[in-house]
Amino acid sequence: MFSSEISEFRYQLTRLARQLRRISQNDPQSWSRMLVVSAIDRMGNNVTPSELAMAEDIYSSNLAVILRQLEEEGMVERKTDATDRRKTRVRLTEKGCSVLAESRKRRDDWLAQAFDEALSPEEATHLLKMTPLLNKLADHT
Repeated sequence: MFSSEISEFRYQLTRLARQLRRISQNDPQSWSRMLVVSAIDRMGNNVTPSELAMAEDIYSSNLAVILRQLEEEGMVERKTDATDRRKTRVRLTEKGCSVLAESRKRRDDWLAQAFDEALSPEEATHLLKMTPLLNKLADHT
């Protein structure tokens, strides 16, 4: 069903994702580190490393390296869970929140400029109204 349209849709989403990733290459942080910082923010800023690894599909050993680097740079803090001392909780520091906000702004600014230059106002409105549908697809397992 719609195989050529589905392939084209996938291809265009991939191109857009590449563009956003390219824009983020100006970040002082690596893409994988910013994905972790973003996930911590999105997941409530009091998340365990195992929850992060599962949500972002990252090996726990790789995540441990990234968290160590982020902690050394003052972007995250790790604390022992108050009720279960076997667990560690991770949260963003003020610096981590600031770096994330700057990174998001840079990508949002690029996307807003692309909307303004490549789409009519009607097309931009139509595309933005599709956000809930894209969210449904992204959540589908």
